[in-house]
Amino acid sequence: MRLEKTRKIACITYTNIAVETILKRLGTNIANRVEVSTIHSFLYKHVIKPYLFLIADEFEVNVDKVNGHDTVLPRRSTVENWLENHSRVSELKPPNSLRQLLFMDVKKNSLWVWLSNLEYMFDTDGHLKLIGKKDKAGSISKVAEILEVDLLSYKKLSWAVGRIDHDDVLFFSYVLITRNPFILKVLRAKFPYFFLDEVQDTNPIQSKIVKLIADKETIVGVIGDPAQSIYAFQGANIEEFNNFQLENMAEYQILENRRSSNQIIDLLNLVRNDIVQDKYKYIDEDVPVLFIGDTIDAYKRIKDLYGEDTVIHTLSRDNSTANAMKSMVSLDGIDSKLLIKLQEFDSNPDRPKIIINSIESVEFARIGDYKNALERMKVLFTGLSEKDQVNKSIALLQVLLNTYSNYESKAIMEFYNILKPHISMAGFKAGAAKDFYNTNSYKHLSICINLKEDMSDHRTIHKAKGDEFENVLLIPNSLDFLINPDLENDEEHRIYYVGLSRAESRLFIVVSKLLKKHQKLIEEKYKIKVEDLSKIPELV
Repeated sequence: MRLEKTRKIACITYTNIAVETILKRLGTNIANRVEVSTIHSFLYKHVIKPYLFLIADEFEVNVDKVNGHDTVLPRRSTVENWLENHSRVSELKPPNSLRQLLFMDVKKNSLWVWLSNLEYMFDTDGHLKLIGKKDKAGSISKVAEILEVDLLSYKKLSWAVGRIDHDDVLFFSYVLITRNPFILKVLRAKFPYFFLDEVQDTNPIQSKIVKLIADKETIVGVIGDPAQSIYAFQGANIEEFNNFQLENMAEYQILENRRSSNQIIDLLNLVRNDIVQDKYKYIDEDVPVLFIGDTIDAYKRIKDLYGEDTVIHTLSRDNSTANAMKSMVSLDGIDSKLLIKLQEFDSNPDRPKIIINSIESVEFARIGDYKNALERMKVLFTGLSEKDQVNKSIALLQVLLNTYSNYESKAIMEFYNILKPHISMAGFKAGAAKDFYNTNSYKHLSICINLKEDMSDHRTIHKAKGDEFENVLLIPNSLDFLINPDLENDEEHRIYYVGLSRAESRLFIVVSKLLKKHQKLIEEKYKIKVEDLSKIPELV
């Protein structure tokens, strides 16, 4: 028997939300024989944690300080250290001098964005390289060509203090298992079966690692849907899925849709043309509805139709829309770039970071994600012992949650005033920074933050991947995915297809306006009911 007392099935999926969904469906009797995790968590636990010491000296990793993995964003001290010691620093001249890159807002912001989007890629010779995305270079595109030759030195500055990024987990894992084949033997001994869910979302490094595991002994199974490939920004692509091959691989098609009502399945089959999904539950519900008007009015209209207790999950394309729905405010007139502008207007090196971390901590806590809430707050107390960091973080977070109504709808200056007695921050002089804090509200800044692993009723489509909901209100930026669907070539269309396919019973869509010819097409082709909210008396 391949499964023994100490051997398990590895089940790898793409998000922590999907992990929880799978565990719930497996039940306790089976879950103890299956290890369900994301690929990053799996590799960190079974490759990085036990074996990173083997390459620590080469890559200057302080193994004793490594404690998990997270998104590692640029820090001023790190960037400055890297630039000053860069092998081609002498080539940094006006208009891209060292000082301009560090202190000129446009240059600095472009550099920060570029460094936040580094990626590992295989070159034509099959070597894994760290590169900067050319389309993210902005106003520093020319200087990016100079800096790119020494990106590994930039990474090493973070590794030296134990900070490793999610992508670093893939990089280190690939290096470790290709140089130390015994690690593969250990993985195969632990996991005779390896099941990879959402394979369309894997990037080339993940695919190569899975293929190496599958090379001997371990039986690997993968499942995916090319119409749900929506992570190009993380290196995944449809071609990787279509070209995925294992030796003696048997292929099967699962055509039954076990999630949705008949009416939603009919819509999904019209949006995509590569397969026809069969109805499994054979449950009839109301036809999908397309609202024309304000998103908040659409939400209220559904409540009016189906009852105030009806749970509605809204799915949006971007974080600002999802966060606005959490607060039930319209995005009209709200600047989605306010967090960036806060750092531009406030030249103080520490104050904006304290404000942003505190906002993130509060908003994570408000959706029940206390783990990330504490992680964000702990950053404000670095230098203290772990125990003191936790205690001070909990105390300050309690203060901010208890006083939420005092600053939620007021200027961010009020939030600053509540924070000030608990953590050291510079005061204000007359000028741009003070004006910004007095004229922009906490609520508007909080709408701009990115809540990872969002489990609330109002999420981005990406954060809803792997989950399902009885009632879905989809908030697209465009209806082109219905008017002229092209899932094979257009990732935006696939993103909205994923949003549509999360719905179990009822599906609603809302757009601010719609041409008459497009309304007619949608009504006739998809049998969608269109409702103009401006003509509903109680909403006018």
